[in-house]
Amino acid sequence: MIRRLSAGMSIALFAFLLPNALALNPSELPVPLPNKLSGDASNLQRMDSQLENAVDNQSSMSSGESAQPERSSDGALLMQQKVFYLRRLTAYNALPDQTSSDPDIAACGPNRPNQIALSQDLFFLKNGGNRCGEHIDIILHSGRVIHGVVWDTMNSRYHMAADILMGSVQRAMDFGVKQAKLRFVRSRAPSTNGL
Repeated sequence: MIRRLSAGMSIALFAFLLPNALALNPSELPVPLPNKLSGDASNLQRMDSQLENAVDNQSSMSSGESAQPERSSDGALLMQQKVFYLRRLTAYNALPDQTSSDPDIAACGPNRPNQIALSQDLFFLKNGGNRCGEHIDIILHSGRVIHGVVWDTMNSRYHMAADILMGSVQRAMDFGVKQAKLRFVRSRAPSTNGL
């Protein structure tokens, strides 16, 4: 039983560390996390206080300033980049059988170019707001980057997923189902394109 438990814990630790190792800017990641985790309790408390300070500094900055990540803050870099690993990336068309009864209207308004729908766990914010109009980059495993704007939400059965609006059914079918990374792009001025 102990072997099973230790195997399960090692798998969980690996799953925790793997996304950090695959981040977009690995050169800016803090000192290797496994070395820090093997330290004593005071080392862990110091890491927690550094993370809290980084989060406090980020929240106290005004919206006009750009937040620079601190190299000593474990995890703050990933929080600032807001990178999510999508389990499912697909394409859809504005058709009644793929959307609602009114396919020309999305969750944020009339359909627009570069429209992307997110699963509800990514679309809705914890404070009750939503991500309408936020610019995102979807990075495919091939390295190709798809730029888009969050403008719709997906059915509640999907989690950690995104859907790209395409003009033709054939293009959407050819796109298929993929896994990718999603990065929220911070823009200084709000976009009024297509509104």
